[in-house]
Amino acid sequence: MAEKERTQKATAQGPETTNGDEAIDQVPLYRKRRVVIPLAIILLLGAAGIWWWFVDLRGYVSSDDAYIDANRVSISSKILGRIRELTVDEADSVSRGEVLVRLDESDLRAQMAQASAALQLALESISLAKVNSSRAQDDFQRADQQFRTAVITKEQYDHAKSALAASRAELAIALSRVGTAKAQVGIVQAQLDNCTITSPVNGRVAKRWALQGDVVQAAQPIFSVYGEQETGVAANLEETNMDILRLGENVEITVDGYPDAVFSGKVFQVGTSTSAQFSLIPPNNASGNFTKVTQRIPIKISIAESTGGSAPRARLLPGMSVEVRINTR
Repeated sequence: MAEKERTQKATAQGPETTNGDEAIDQVPLYRKRRVVIPLAIILLLGAAGIWWWFVDLRGYVSSDDAYIDANRVSISSKILGRIRELTVDEADSVSRGEVLVRLDESDLRAQMAQASAALQLALESISLAKVNSSRAQDDFQRADQQFRTAVITKEQYDHAKSALAASRAELAIALSRVGTAKAQVGIVQAQLDNCTITSPVNGRVAKRWALQGDVVQAAQPIFSVYGEQETGVAANLEETNMDILRLGENVEITVDGYPDAVFSGKVFQVGTSTSAQFSLIPPNNASGNFTKVTQRIPIKISIAESTGGSAPRARLLPGMSVEVRINTR
């Protein structure tokens, strides 16, 4: 009975009121805090997002498909040989012209002695050929005078003439043998020079592929060297961004290894084909039965010193992951 009396009393008082003046159900939505406050927050967040897109994203092209790149030189031998000495190791700095590898020269030294002896023999044969040619020339002159005075027969004259021609041919052969011997000496000397392998660039040794005592073939890599002065960023941008990308545009570069440092750079090269064209199986869209995938165009970006943090440019190692942000405005 008490509960029923309370219900009847509440019904008699009418609907719940706000501030004692009007019912809550009759208050407009724009005056309800539980509606106005969330709606205002949503509008503010939307406006902030639009402003951030307009200021921070519009006019920029960004990509995390980028990495530090540098020209890599493969140091290899031009001849077959055994490694006698390695003067550097991985992570060592090298300069242009510095000796990196020395190959065993013992076999080539023996070949050089043989080639030098053959050259000396060829030179001596020239002297002998000249003597024979001079004697044949004198014999022919005497035979010519005697033939004119009918002292000797035509047969003897012809023999003297043939002997002169033969001596001249022997001299020419001797001269050609000297040229061949000199060429052989030059070949062996070139192989001896190739036993000493030097660095063609200033850089750092990234990888050693052989050890002292190994026998290397011609063109077999011994070291991989990255050039220090040619470090840059290789990025792959979606093809839909190519219409607004231009050479020389400024780039902000963030390296994953140094998140507190921001490097600056410029776009200095845009690829002439998509990266997929150099894959093992390039895409072929001619059949019409394919899945369309947005292709990526490789670009190259120069790197300047960082504008923040403590990471110098020299500590950027090839292969490190990079994020780029290109200003296209």
